[in-house]
Amino acid sequence: MLILPKASMVAEINEAKRGLMDHYNKEMEKILNEHSNLDKYWILGKVNFPEELGGKVGRAFLQACVEKPMLVKDAFLYEVDNRSGTKTLLWIMNPDGSLRLPTLNKTINVTTASKSKKGRIR
Repeated sequence: MLILPKASMVAEINEAKRGLMDHYNKEMEKILNEHSNLDKYWILGKVNFPEELGGKVGRAFLQACVEKPMLVKDAFLYEVDNRSGTKTLLWIMNPDGSLRLPTLNKTINVTTASKSKKGRIR
């Protein structure tokens, strides 16, 4: 039997999503405007749900970088090219250890090796 959540619960979840997306979009726009003088830079982003807030409140973090950052767990990276006027999502490192490369339309698994398999490449 399929049990559906109450309409008020669904509305509350959707409102929280909209709030997080609005905050993210404002921060992104602020960074794009502040760094319009640079030819190329990167925006490292992360969204987390801290346990001290019950795991239900999302916090968005965005940071502009003049040098291309390395992979960061549970994060994503945009490349901004002001000369061509493009913003490209380069990668998304998911909490499950999968790395999404949207420009290649590929996903790879980057999980850490267990103690018994130390040193082996998967």
